[in-house]
Amino acid sequence: MLVDVAVRLEKLQDIDTLWDGIVAALREIGFTHALHISVGADFKNAQLLCTIPDLYKNLPPEDDPFLHHSCNSYEVLMIGQAFVHLYPDVTPSEHSLIARAARAGLHAAFAVPMRLQGSERFGGFVIGNGMAAEEFEQTFHDIAEELRLFCLLMHRRIEDLVGAELLPLPDSPSAFDKLSPREAEVVNLLAHGYSRQQTAHHCNLSIHTVSDYAKSGYRKLGIRNRAQAAALVHGAGGEAAPKKG
Repeated sequence: MLVDVAVRLEKLQDIDTLWDGIVAALREIGFTHALHISVGADFKNAQLLCTIPDLYKNLPPEDDPFLHHSCNSYEVLMIGQAFVHLYPDVTPSEHSLIARAARAGLHAAFAVPMRLQGSERFGGFVIGNGMAAEEFEQTFHDIAEELRLFCLLMHRRIEDLVGAELLPLPDSPSAFDKLSPREAEVVNLLAHGYSRQQTAHHCNLSIHTVSDYAKSGYRKLGIRNRAQAAALVHGAGGEAAPKKG
């Protein structure tokens, strides 16, 4: 399960090692290329990780169409040269970038945006391969939600390691009503990718106390770990099938 891989990878302390682990995990399930990009609210100060060297040789990363056309919600979209006809607002310079990515083997892809209202930074992942549109859609349709959860945890860890501020949190789900206020706060933070150390700092608790709240919260929710907490918080299995357009 990708989210379980994310729980292991997020313990890494080096950005290059983390990125190598992310790419390896994605390649195991059939995605040959990936990029992660985030920018400030003014589309400046881009942070970029990418498997395609010189992809942005003729276009600044801040002008990537992913940032301008996909990063308005949590929707997982299918993009790339294979699906470009679905996006009539793409500019000629953006078309050029998309075509260059396709020639490098990123022909069909998932756009997995990471943006929360009020956050200073936004961005996310583009993950794909050289498949034609129909083959890509049929092969990976069922993995979209799991991919979104994986990307959420990895996005936050990348932002942590490059020094970006933590993203704000949405409300916790109604299932958390059975938890104490502290249990709900701790489990919600962990489910959204905060490390135990960050959760301890945010809640003004010791790491040991955070672990205790997490264990009791997981027990009440009938789950075993933060991967399952992330699936619960983000509605795994029901709400985020990929959309075109």
